[in-house]
Formats: sequence, structure tokens, C-alpha cells
Amino acid sequence: MEKELLNQVAIVTGGNSGIGKAISCELADRGAKVVILARNEARNKEAEKEIAEKGGQAESYSVDVSNSEAVNAAINQVYSKYGQIDILVSNAGNATPLRYSTKMPIEEFESVLKTHLFGAFNCVKACGERMRKRKYGRIVLISSVGGYHGFAGQMNYAVAKHGLVGMAYSLAKEFDGSGVTVNVVQPGIIPTPMCDALIEVAKEGLPDARIGKPEDIAYATAFFCSPRAGFMNGTPLVIDGGLVIETSVDTEIKKLLSKTEK
Repeated sequence: MEKELLNQVAIVTGGNSGIGKAISCELADRGAKVVILARNEARNKEAEKEIAEKGGQAESYSVDVSNSEAVNAAINQVYSKYGQIDILVSNAGNATPLRYSTKMPIEEFESVLKTHLFGAFNCVKACGERMRKRKYGRIVLISSVGGYHGFAGQMNYAVAKHGLVGMAYSLAKEFDGSGVTVNVVQPGIIPTPMCDALIEVAKEGLPDARIGKPEDIAYATAFFCSPRAGFMNGTPLVIDGGLVIETSVDTEIKKLLSKTEK
């Protein structure tokens, strides 16, 4: 594979599992020095090992991205070590059990927004001006098709993912002309720990009855991170196997939601 990201420093939040790990591996395969920011130290080390075994370079910091002080401390260490930050992929996320919005505890609503939205904001704030000064940077926010049309039973998740799309649009305008681009990827239902309950529901409704893989998202994200994507800014990219056009999936999710309420 062409090492188009050779000598670039890429920060991937939530980069130790699922879609995030696939992105970390893909960027490392393309030559980037990958820095994983994620809470679980054991999974961080596993991801580092996997990348190293494939010939890549990675390190990690055990960080809760919703904590601005922790994010700043980690980013400052990275910048002191390398003197540059070329890529930021804000992927860290969480989800709560399926439940009607009127029965959702405020703590569940806050938890999801803090991880997705505050986490992305904290990382962009820590990296963005450093990119602007170097007149180069690639910022990719990982949203969801839930940020395209919502999901019953996961209103907090949909709000957070819609928010990331709005954040990307606004940031793209703020960084326009600076050499820094901001784009957003909206995955469909991918087999990760957060989506286990929805896998079979989605599979039945997709046009080709195929569930996507984390690597499907990683390939597209890596393109947004590359120098070749310099003319793409404020661009949302849906990668979902046709989920957003298949309304039967919503019907099945509502059935699943009804079962959880009994």
C-alpha cells in the first residue's frame, strides 16, 4: 500500500476497538504515526500491539475525551514529542440501552452528549489552531446514519450524531482557506459492541442483506485524511449499505424497542 501518510501524526479518539481500531490500523498502514486517545488502557495496548505487528507505529493515552484538561494534557504531550498534528479523527462514542425518550434518565442523555459532542469539541480545540498555524490539517468527525434520520429508542445518540454534522459544517466554514479540512463520516450499523442489538434487525432490511465491516468505514475515513482529499470540505459521507433508504429497518427497531418496554 502507498504510504501517503508517511511522517504524519494522526490522533484517533476511541481508536482501540470497533470502527476506531479499524481506522487506527488503516492510517498506520498508510504510514501515519497513530496516537490513540481512549479510556481503556488494556484495549489501548492491544491496539498498539496489533498495529506494531503489522509494521505500523502507534502509541496511546488513557483519556476520557469529555474531560478537557485530560485531552489538553495528552495533546500537549503529543505536540511536544512530534512538533505537529496532521490528522484528527474524532471517533470516541458511547450508547445507552434502547428506551423511549420520555423514560430516559437525564444521566443517559448527558453521558452520550458529553462523549460525542464535548469530546469532539475538546479535541478540535486542542488540535485545530496548531493545524491552522502549519496551514495543513485533516479533521474527520465520525457521526452516524442516526445523525441523518434518527433512531427510535436512541434519541440521545441521534441528537449527538446530528450535532457532529452541524459541528463539521461550522468548522469547515471557520477553517476554510486555511489548509485544514473538516469532513464527517456517517456509518450505518456496523458489528461493534455498541450495535449488537441492531445487527440482525438491520441485516433483514438492507438491500443486499450484508452488514458492513469496520474496515468499510476506515477506508473512507483514510481518504478524508489524505492529501488527495484537499478539495473536500464540509462533506458528509453516508456509508450504510442503503440503510437510510430502507424504512423497514425502522419498523423492526420499533418492534425491538416495544419488547424492551414489556
